[in-house]
Amino acid sequence: MKNLGLALCCLILACVSCTSSNKKTEEKKDSTENTQIPSAETQQITETITRFTRAYISQDNQKANALIHPDLGLYVIYRPGAADTYERVDSIDFQKPLPTHFPYTTFENEYVLRFDKLPVYDCGGEKWDKLGFFCDTTEQAIQLTRIAEFRQEFGEVGDDELKTITEIEKDSFRVILTKNENLIFHVKKYNGAWYVTVLDRAYGWCDA
Repeated sequence: MKNLGLALCCLILACVSCTSSNKKTEEKKDSTENTQIPSAETQQITETITRFTRAYISQDNQKANALIHPDLGLYVIYRPGAADTYERVDSIDFQKPLPTHFPYTTFENEYVLRFDKLPVYDCGGEKWDKLGFFCDTTEQAIQLTRIAEFRQEFGEVGDDELKTITEIEKDSFRVILTKNENLIFHVKKYNGAWYVTVLDRAYGWCDA
């Protein structure tokens, strides 16, 4: 009986140890699985995202435009009617919004950037499924390409423009800051540095 009891104790301890080990492994996996870029890149992309966010909120043209590469430009997505469209600009001017009837607003941000699944906006309830400051590096941003492909069907976009947009959006990531006001943009690494390539002023509003 003593041997049996000892064996049972050993078995219980082994199970507890295994469960604890598996839990730690899962926790470690959960904290890292959403970051697909090399760890050395995390600091660089974080700096670009936070710098642009601060520049946008403070409406600092100079600091915001320092993160827009002249070769890539900035594509501003907006919704003039039922369908989204875009316009390419060389720089951003917070005193001259695009579109003109939709001012760039300022707000406070107390959220810390997280590399995680992006929030989704529900037009029915007019709310986000979660609030915060997120960048998803597990999925390539394709919103601009989809709009260009849709416009190409109506002869509004040529093959060369679509090819350029597809290349620009390749290996780019989407950032969403949800609060009373929303800030949504894309970042991409180009010539060894990260830049902002898209400002999405359509998603997160349902006033088509």
